[in-house]
Amino acid sequence: MSTLDVLDIAPLFAGAPAPDLDGEIARRFSTDAAVVVSGFSGSAGLEERVARLWAFFAQPEPVRMALATRAQVPDNPNLYRGYTPPPVGKGWAYNEKFDVGPEPPLPAPDLPSHAAFTEPNVWPDEAEAPGWRAEMLGYIADCKALSAVVIRSAARGLGVDPSGFDAICESANSTLRLLHYPPVPDDFELFDAGNPDLEPTADGKRVITRPHVDTGGLTILWQDDSGGLQMQGRDGGWRAVPTEDGVLSIHCGDMLAGIGGEALAPTPHRVLGGEGDRFSIGYFIEPEFMTDVTPPDGGPLKTYGQHLTDQFPKRFLPPELQ
Repeated sequence: MSTLDVLDIAPLFAGAPAPDLDGEIARRFSTDAAVVVSGFSGSAGLEERVARLWAFFAQPEPVRMALATRAQVPDNPNLYRGYTPPPVGKGWAYNEKFDVGPEPPLPAPDLPSHAAFTEPNVWPDEAEAPGWRAEMLGYIADCKALSAVVIRSAARGLGVDPSGFDAICESANSTLRLLHYPPVPDDFELFDAGNPDLEPTADGKRVITRPHVDTGGLTILWQDDSGGLQMQGRDGGWRAVPTEDGVLSIHCGDMLAGIGGEALAPTPHRVLGGEGDRFSIGYFIEPEFMTDVTPPDGGPLKTYGQHLTDQFPKRFLPPELQ
């Protein structure tokens, strides 16, 4: 098992061209399928900042469940944004999460999933979590800026016109997802049993998030010092993401390859762990819901909202339509 090297990208924020760095970022996406970065704006003090975000999971259960999606609490209005507790029995991963989307909400195409895409975020009362909403929105803004810098750098390194990525880089749509992985019960089972990538690793580590690719543009991940995050390189081998202070890992979702080619194909990744608590934060920059996109299978254009609905009907459709 190899470990990804950290790349200092401070020159990208210095206001001068950095062609060698552009080439290195492109090379890493082409081979490792991901890049782990330091030296970005906000890297100093990152651990203290994200600790204030995932402190949400220390809130009492009634506070968390008041923000749960309708799938968990039928009387709650929110279908998509908000809190999801750990699955019972079987699931795609063993974690609890909290999702925040664009604020204010964006327009969406006239689909049965329209209500999920246009619903407002849900937040704990300011008295219960003072300053937390502002911290979350500030982190989203900083991740959006970082994702645009990295996408355009990779494009230059690949010799691709960076303006082709404007619809993603300038999009107002994104998701911020807080993740807490509690110790995994012995009876928990991941979907897709029989997949060899779900078997315990040679050192006995358990897979607690099944291998998958993300839907969207670029994903920016922070993980605590528990580690466990792995990316699958273009050669099929798994690479561990290091857990140094002030670093973030960045990988491709399923919307970039149509613009940048196979070097920006979506990145399979998974998480190992299960014995202790683990925290991570994911930021996903996405096209706006009304944007026409080419689906990964190369089919006809469809709106991004339709693409999401096709990928995850149980998440975006009301329970009565599933």
